[in-house]
Amino acid sequence: MRRRLMALPALAIAWSLVTASPASAALIWNGDAVNGTGVFKTLECDSPGSVTAASSDGLTYWKMDKPSGLPRCEARGIRVGGSAYTFQNNSTHYLGWTSNLNVVDGDFVTFQWKSYPNGDQNYPLIMTVRDGSLRLFHIPQGATESWQLIWSTPVSAWQWDRIVLGIHTSDTASGGWVDLWYNGAKQTFSNGTTRFTGRTWNTYNDPKWGVYDRDAPEHAATNRIDDIKFGTTYADVDW
Repeated sequence: MRRRLMALPALAIAWSLVTASPASAALIWNGDAVNGTGVFKTLECDSPGSVTAASSDGLTYWKMDKPSGLPRCEARGIRVGGSAYTFQNNSTHYLGWTSNLNVVDGDFVTFQWKSYPNGDQNYPLIMTVRDGSLRLFHIPQGATESWQLIWSTPVSAWQWDRIVLGIHTSDTASGGWVDLWYNGAKQTFSNGTTRFTGRTWNTYNDPKWGVYDRDAPEHAATNRIDDIKFGTTYADVDW
């Protein structure tokens, strides 16, 4: 409970104080910035872009800085005990992080559940910030990418928000699912459900955090990411 409470809605703060408890044994990874960039599998951020641990107002967080001219500045995958972690198919993964983007009037990818190799489902899940809106897409299997907008909410620049994704991996359209919490509240998807069903696995997948803008690399952006965790339950990765 060491950070960000002063910046979050009062209801979320109250809830986090009530539910605070030590991390369970199911917490697999703590990607805190104080632990250094070795917590990630690799960095995809060419110079003069940078992924650094930054501090302000007594807080320490990841600062992922994508300058004009570069398409991306991202961290890919995680390391547990110094070794690259291998995510598994037919498993349930919970990823939680707090994000703060300095600009919201462009079109920036801030999270990817990325497939390797690209295959026919390049990224089953992708999160973007565009025109003042935080958006989550599901991209189904197919030769032509068809982005399905499954959730969105207004967002402001310099606004800290807590995001938790529960991803059950499956290489079938009926076997995979996604849950989403935003600032501590379970979200309803565009189809009216609180659990979106879809294919979430393609050969192999890793999470990626940061900033990516392939179509307009001249747009600069900085994403600040904090309290980034991975576990087997929601409780492991929330506040």
